[in-house]
Amino acid sequence: MTGPGDPWAHAGLPRESVRDDRGDLVLTHTPTTREGRPWADLAWRMPQVDAARCADVLRSTLRGWVLSTEDEALATELIARGARVLRHAHGYSHDLRADPAPSSWSAPEGPAGLRLTGVERTAEELARLLLAAYPPGHPDCFGWTPAEARQEVAGILAGKVLGPLLPCSGLALDGDKVVGVCLVILRDGTPPHGGPWVIEVYRHPAPRYAGAGAALLRRALWLATQAELPALSLVVSDGNPARRVYERLGFRHVGASRTLELPT
Repeated sequence: MTGPGDPWAHAGLPRESVRDDRGDLVLTHTPTTREGRPWADLAWRMPQVDAARCADVLRSTLRGWVLSTEDEALATELIARGARVLRHAHGYSHDLRADPAPSSWSAPEGPAGLRLTGVERTAEELARLLLAAYPPGHPDCFGWTPAEARQEVAGILAGKVLGPLLPCSGLALDGDKVVGVCLVILRDGTPPHGGPWVIEVYRHPAPRYAGAGAALLRRALWLATQAELPALSLVVSDGNPARRVYERLGFRHVGASRTLELPT
């Protein structure tokens, strides 16, 4: 169910409502899960509902959930009530219908000696690189253990995290060693908040591999253009300098959001 004015009402996404104890609609969201936890994604507060009142309702009705919202006032009130910030992110989308990838990106230049291929490696290999790419202190470090990282990557490869893996995904190889990863899935809904989605893009932190991620994104954009996909979208954590790379490749900023863990 959607409320009047819900910006995601026509995005092809499932929407659920949250009501207060009087039965009044206070918020709509897209229900999903991540790492086995209930997640209220794209949460939207009814305009006539005060942010503090909405936060009070959510604290009891969505206890222990993860919630993502672009509503800064609501996020502030939830944090004041004990919610923990998991991520402050910026959304980007590249409209491939208005701005298709150029033919030169069919064989994009990257660091010398690297070979770009499809995804034909194990979750173990990709997870090891994920942990190396996002060490403690990095804006996109989620503090995963090796087992948790392997489980996350395995879920993505199996199409169990947000949606199925798309063929425009790819790897950068130095000899037989994986040094770059770009995983693209198909989320429910339409761009920029759904549809083809870059769920992970990362590289080995060694300076000689700088540019591997950009090369993989150019390849993904070219393959997506050839497959007549409407767009590629992604989110990037605040403070991650990769934002500049995305902007150079034609991704446009479409909003900022906070992901919060509501208290139990």
